[in-house]
Amino acid sequence: MGILFVRRFFLILSEVKMQHGLKREMDLETKKQSVPTATIVSKKTTKIGNVRGLFKKGEMFFSKNDLVAAEGCFVQIIASEDTNLEANLYLGLIYLKQENFPKAEFFFHKLVNLKKDPVYYSNLGLALYKQGRLLEATEAYESAVVLDDKRAARFASLALVYKELNNDEKALINFERASRKSPRNLDYLWAILEYYQKLSRIEDVRSTAKKILELDPYNEDAKRVIHY
Repeated sequence: MGILFVRRFFLILSEVKMQHGLKREMDLETKKQSVPTATIVSKKTTKIGNVRGLFKKGEMFFSKNDLVAAEGCFVQIIASEDTNLEANLYLGLIYLKQENFPKAEFFFHKLVNLKKDPVYYSNLGLALYKQGRLLEATEAYESAVVLDDKRAARFASLALVYKELNNDEKALINFERASRKSPRNLDYLWAILEYYQKLSRIEDVRSTAKKILELDPYNEDAKRVIHY
């Protein structure tokens, strides 16, 4: 095939969206001390109230993109509760937004050690990818899709890393998997078509072009492929 389609394919950041349903991990255990039980309960309640108040403020600042103020709230929370999952997640997301990828990596590494969650692994993959650590990024994304293979974006992100590693076979496989999860996504179809062209899989090129035309009937590039 003499036609080469060059299309910008942007890394999907949907994994950076918050999972508001994460269960709050709060350590309510206190060491036994020689003080009245009522005093212990009071201290617990005060601590929980402070954490909740800080968390609400942090969420509000984050929603307004006031990342410095949000960071301050969540840092205070983890100073008190180092394993608070949501506070650590927000900090990781803040540092991703600020493009402070080493700090983002730190928090997502911490999170995957606390809990094996596909969102944590996906964001860890992104932080590593942005630092050019491609092999480590593939490991993180692979862990994410093992835990949850329902999201097309995870496969597309993994495909992009393999693309940069010049691993055509794995890049194509993951673009195909992304397309099966999201069959109306034209970006995935064009990425697949380009790999079929590269591999001289002519019939697959044409069949993919037909799928593109079903979604985009006036696409001249796809028409030229079919009639080439």
